[in-house]
Amino acid sequence: MSTMKDLKKQVSIGRVLEAYNLCAHLKRHGDQLIGPCPLHGGDNPTAFRVHLTRGLWNCFTACAGGDIVDLIRVIEKCSKAEAAHILRRMIAAAPPLQPSAPHSHPHGAASTIPFRPFRRRIPLHPRCPFLQESKSIKVETAMRFEAGLPDPKSTFLKQTVAVRLRDMQGHPIGYCGRRLDHDAIARYGKWRFPARFPKSQTLYNAHRALPERHRGIVVVECPWAAMRLTQAGIRGVVALLGTTISQTQLAWLASAPAILLLLDGDQAGCAGASTIARALSRQTKVLIHRLPPDKEPEDLSDDALAALVHDALPFSLNPLLPLRATR
Repeated sequence: MSTMKDLKKQVSIGRVLEAYNLCAHLKRHGDQLIGPCPLHGGDNPTAFRVHLTRGLWNCFTACAGGDIVDLIRVIEKCSKAEAAHILRRMIAAAPPLQPSAPHSHPHGAASTIPFRPFRRRIPLHPRCPFLQESKSIKVETAMRFEAGLPDPKSTFLKQTVAVRLRDMQGHPIGYCGRRLDHDAIARYGKWRFPARFPKSQTLYNAHRALPERHRGIVVVECPWAAMRLTQAGIRGVVALLGTTISQTQLAWLASAPAILLLLDGDQAGCAGASTIARALSRQTKVLIHRLPPDKEPEDLSDDALAALVHDALPFSLNPLLPLRATR
């Protein structure tokens, strides 16, 4: 069996970052990748640095640093032996998965600052051009999903359209925000999540979709698509909040008799759908609907969404639930 030293020689740090889709907001500067830390969801644009030829990384804010073994241990919250097993899977070209546990510092420092759910309800204004004009989300739907603009006098999620987040049991855990400022999007990406948000332990809308799981589940990337599908009469829909999948999410989805992957039509969505399908097909029936490269599910009409899903999962179409916020 390969030693740890041999494994490190066979897998580059760049490959590890790509396997976990952590390169999206890192920019190349010579031999380095620099950007906000993708491990704890930081906003500082220079806090995370990767030395590609040396195979080393460092987060100057919360996660410390090290080599590729330390990187995997932070992502997966695992031991050195488990990290070595993951490296062997990468060498064998196994499908990459999103981390299966919340991010943690390998030496325990970050574990003293766990994710803290934010339970308090923040008033949001569901009427806004982004929701109604850009995403065709009705006011009633936005109200039900607790989405909208924060109070303009507040600094909370300023210049974003906010969405309330809940865990898979339906308990409120905070808010995320879709940035509206183009400069902020270019620097930090479209979405802002709470610090140390356990994305791999979450499936957006899972608590509402659970009663329909026995019929089949539609999987999308973002909350807007989940809202639009629900608006179209599809209650069994969850959003990954990205294009990767964790073991926790796989386990929840595996109980469904069929899964329809309806990710965005861009390159990341297509690649993510293929990877997720390979992982899920071992446990349940999986269908993929490929959208055109410039399309997202919310670009389709309600009728088109309903027809698309009903053709793939004939028993998934149901009347809308009452349009009210689900606590």
